[in-house]
Amino acid sequence: MHWADVEAERVLKRSQKPVVSTGITPSGPIHVGNMREIITGYLIYRALKDKGADARLIYSGDTIDPLRKIYPFLTEEYERHIGKPLSDIPCPCGRHESYAEHFLEPFLSSLDRLGIKPDVLLSHEEYRKGTFAEAVKIALDNREKIKQILEGISKRELPDDWWPYNAHCGKCGSLRTDIISYEYPFVDYRCECGHEGRADIRKGEGKLVWRVEWPAKWYAYGVTCEPFGKDHAAAGGSYDTGSGIAREVYDMEPPHPVPYEWIELKGKGAMSSSKGVAIAASEILDVIPPEVVIFYIARYNPTKHLEFDPALGLLNLVDEYDRFERIYYGLEKAELEDKEEDWRRAYELSQTRGIRDKMPVQVPYRHLVNVVQIASDFDSVLTILRRTGEIDDLGPEDTEYLKDRVERVRKWLERFAPDSVKFSITPEITGEYAGDEKKFAEILAEKLSDCEWKGEEIHNAIRESAEKANLPVKKAFRALYRAFIGREKGPRLGYFLSTMERDFVVGRIIEIGERSW
Repeated sequence: MHWADVEAERVLKRSQKPVVSTGITPSGPIHVGNMREIITGYLIYRALKDKGADARLIYSGDTIDPLRKIYPFLTEEYERHIGKPLSDIPCPCGRHESYAEHFLEPFLSSLDRLGIKPDVLLSHEEYRKGTFAEAVKIALDNREKIKQILEGISKRELPDDWWPYNAHCGKCGSLRTDIISYEYPFVDYRCECGHEGRADIRKGEGKLVWRVEWPAKWYAYGVTCEPFGKDHAAAGGSYDTGSGIAREVYDMEPPHPVPYEWIELKGKGAMSSSKGVAIAASEILDVIPPEVVIFYIARYNPTKHLEFDPALGLLNLVDEYDRFERIYYGLEKAELEDKEEDWRRAYELSQTRGIRDKMPVQVPYRHLVNVVQIASDFDSVLTILRRTGEIDDLGPEDTEYLKDRVERVRKWLERFAPDSVKFSITPEITGEYAGDEKKFAEILAEKLSDCEWKGEEIHNAIRESAEKANLPVKKAFRALYRAFIGREKGPRLGYFLSTMERDFVVGRIIEIGERSW
């Protein structure tokens, strides 16, 4: 059984109206690693809906969280905003209402592109609307009990004057304040800037500290399931303390936990916006289809460590998705039959826009990488693919599907492709060729004039011609690469040449003999 269905069954034992909560703080670019949380929650939500549950998926944006430091992508002028809510800080680019919105907008746009539509709940708005007013009051009324829970579970001592709440300074806007006294509904506070004032807990004039705010959200939203990073799941961590507060202060069972492992960026470690080690989710959605992104998360149990490679590894990812698509439609057999059911379910869950009756047109991403570097436009791509037998006549839906993939491949070549896969057809042959290369070219030109114009046939013709000319095959390949792309190496040669017109290929090979010495 697929892991999302397993988690859904566990959640349903608690409620037939489950609430799956996810949350990411928009303190920086929301990257592929962050997306594991929202997609994991979405997959469980989908499994719950498939089982007939009246489920709800929420995204709780921690927009009232304070800016904690100057991140690598910020200028020094943001130092004066440290401690202020992200929702109150100016936008880095000047096009959004706030710092929080600057990073939220591309993230929410990415969710829309993925076909994931949670209820979006932004904490600065929720505090101001009074959504957390009751939870805040309960926390302040139970300050001593919460302090004991935190100290007992986390094994760290809190100061005697600790409070579970930070007021919003009415002078400098910071949340770095100390509570002096509390009498519902007001807290009196002193800010680091020296200002003293009073805040109304009913009106969002402050926020709960993180370890208390998390269970307060569970209480306010009735959360029954939540995925979260493995750091929160550590012994004595925020899930343990949150569970204690949920049970002893809010009189509720904590949500069913679904801890997940990090996604690392190949060669650079765990993704982190604050360390500048990340690729924005919006960038990845520019270069691979949304369903492939979801499948990447759906295929593996959340506890499995993943490594993301935006270069050649991305081609492997799309090819793998295509293989499982063929398995789903019965066009290929699964290597491990006992895993086929899970793999089919992973494919099914990744289709946010519905499953087609017929398998979509498939052209391997690797092949498209070569084709789009030869073709000048999409019509030329279609011409090449028809010539190589990759496609025949396509309906409107498959045409748009293929066009979408072609556009993403072009963007991948621009942003992430290693130089080793990039090439362009040289306008003419340069350099000189040896006598044995001339003999090889003469034999090959004759063979290619009437062989079947397919990759494998061309590849065999190259090998046979090299043998007849007593030319090492590797040297023959290098001669052809130099003639067509001006380099010693390139894409799979037979298939590469098959994408071009026969007359052009034969004509250029004949030219090799004219440049010999």
